[in-house]
Parts: sequence; structure tokens; C-alpha cells
Amino acid sequence: MAHVITRPSLLPMAGAVLTALVAAALGLAAAGVVVPVAVVGWPHEEQRIPVAELWCVCAASAGAWWNRPRLWVWERLGGARTRLRAAAVAAVGVALPVLAALAVLPAAAAAEHRWLMVTNVLFTASAVYLLAPFLGPVVAGAATLTGVFAGAVACNLAPGLNRVVPYAYAGGDGWVVPDLLPAGAVPGLAAAVALAAVAVHAATRGTTARVHLGGEAER
Repeated sequence: MAHVITRPSLLPMAGAVLTALVAAALGLAAAGVVVPVAVVGWPHEEQRIPVAELWCVCAASAGAWWNRPRLWVWERLGGARTRLRAAAVAAVGVALPVLAALAVLPAAAAAEHRWLMVTNVLFTASAVYLLAPFLGPVVAGAATLTGVFAGAVACNLAPGLNRVVPYAYAGGDGWVVPDLLPAGAVPGLAAAVALAAVAVHAATRGTTARVHLGGEAER
């Protein structure tokens, strides 16, 4: 009887794929559902955060958590291959939630500027992976979600702020473009954060010594 041999180095990729599939399923189930943020009522505009975007942030955090222990196993091997593997895991971990967001887009066919959902997910998933080596994946995910909601509160309190914030909150008809920023600034910033996340993972091999030792102490 043949046995399937699983290479330990492939397990993080498998975990990232599984996480993305779960995010896609949950995102499709929650398509169209939003979390309204309105600290101050009319005439201040309510800011809406699609649940699908929040699930993708959680998926990125779960993927980073799944990968973290094995990145330190790779570090003991040393060399450029270790850095390349860490960078590849970050790239895949960012890309898969974006693919999950693309799977949700057909359900938002009637909304305006729906491409901004993909930009939002690219930005927030990249932020999780950018912060994870320094804060840990769970804290990085929580910090990113906190930032998303804090931005929504700020945009609700200060009318017009959503026109300069590089995160597109949804309005009644769809996502509101930050039109006071230069053309291409929003997707450009999201891509820059994604590249920074990959670079940080390559430099730290997935996590810093402080975060690694803190994780060991909690076990």
C-alpha cells in the first residue's frame, strides 16, 4: 500500500491555501453584509465595512499564525533559501485573501467601484504580514482590524475625511473612492505595503527574536 509523504516545508503553503478557501467560503456567505459605523448621526455619513473584507483580514492573520513556528525551523538551516521561503510564504499569504476577495466580487455586481474591495483586502492582508514579524500574527491581525474600525469612526466624525484616507469604506451605493488623493495612490500604496511585507519576512525569516522568544515562553 502506497504511503503519501508530506514534506514539512510544504505544510505552511497547505495551511495558507486552506485558510484562503475558508475565507472565500465565509466571504461568499457574507457577501453584501456590512458592519455600519455611525458614532454621529445625520448629517455625518455612515461608514460601512463589508464583512467579507473583515474575514479576509482574519484569514491573513490565521495564515501568518499557521506559518510562524515553521519559519523558525527554517531559520536554523540558514542561507538564502530560508529567506526566500519566508518571503514566498508572505507573498502567498497576501495573495490568497486577495483571490478570496475576487471570488466575492460577483455578488457585489450592482455596487459602484467594487474593485476597491480587492484594493482594501490587499492593503489589510499586507498590513497583517508586515506587522506579524514584530507583533506576532494574532496581535497584527487585531491591530489591523482596529485600524480599519478606527478609520471608519474618524471618517464618520470628520465629514470628507474618507476622501483622503487610503482605505475605501462603502457607502449606500458602493465603495467611495478617496478622490482627493492622486490617481493610482490607493492601489499603489496597497502594492507598496505588500512588497514591504514580503521584504520584512525575507529580512526577519518570518519573525523577530523577541516575538519568537515570547511565543516560546507562552508554551
